[in-house]
Amino acid sequence: MNKKKNVVVIDDRGDLFHLLTLSFIVNPTIQLIRTSSDTDELDKTLLLEDYLIIVNEEGLKADITELVRGLHVRNKFTIAPIVVATGKRYELSEDVLKLVPVISVISKDVDPSLLGHHLSNFIDSIDSNRNLNALSGLPGNNVIGLKIRDCKADDKDFAVMYIDLDNFKEYNEYYGFYKGDQVLSFLARTLYDVMRECGAETDFVGHVGGDDFIMILQHLNVVKEIGDRIIAHFDAGISKFYEAKDLENGYIEARNRTGQIERINIMSISIIVMYSDEIRSTPVNEVYKRMMLYKKRAKMVRGSVLLKDFK
Repeated sequence: MNKKKNVVVIDDRGDLFHLLTLSFIVNPTIQLIRTSSDTDELDKTLLLEDYLIIVNEEGLKADITELVRGLHVRNKFTIAPIVVATGKRYELSEDVLKLVPVISVISKDVDPSLLGHHLSNFIDSIDSNRNLNALSGLPGNNVIGLKIRDCKADDKDFAVMYIDLDNFKEYNEYYGFYKGDQVLSFLARTLYDVMRECGAETDFVGHVGGDDFIMILQHLNVVKEIGDRIIAHFDAGISKFYEAKDLENGYIEARNRTGQIERINIMSISIIVMYSDEIRSTPVNEVYKRMMLYKKRAKMVRGSVLLKDFK
């Protein structure tokens, strides 16, 4: 059973909480929790796993601006987005909107079912955003796992492409995390653009984490073309992330895990492919292990490589 999502309602007067109780009465995934704007009550009520905080602006004992500002400065409360509900036209100041995680101001003067639908959409949006990698904006492991399971359950052929950078760790340590993040953003955009250029509308690209990415392709006849295009785009663009002297040398000098200075080649990209026949016949926990084994083979090849046959 899925854990319920905590929706905390800061409501001194109680009328909003009553409306929301009616709105979510048929939604078993929502756990409504009422609290007052009193600081001690907030400290007792708010939790790290709260999905959403709704503030009833009318009848509030505390000043709305100071309340949301206070929610922001308490570190453990910043994870939950805030919605301000009001029965009158109300706008937060620009300074406050920049400071606190307020995602919307909504009206209470609507049918309870519409109010519930509106807030359910907010919760769905929060779920989607939390499943996205913050750096690349691509879906993360939760969504990747669901997509692969859906494909396995389908009768159609598909291919899973695992994309990994060579020498990224050393680059990250040599040039710094900011430049490393730029490289990852460049790779994410490359994968997305290539998928749009020659993939199907139902194809998928996700970010496993770090420099590891996944693509799920619905048409096997474009696997080689997509892999070759990714390599061509990456190899053509990676030079802009290096200083001229390092490009001229063809390497950077960095310390390896033993602390010795080592010449590290310019980054390249390794792509391995698993097909639906192998994935369906392989236990889920073994699929990833095989991908890692194939990735090791790819990394034995100097430069960018696409490995799609392992016979």
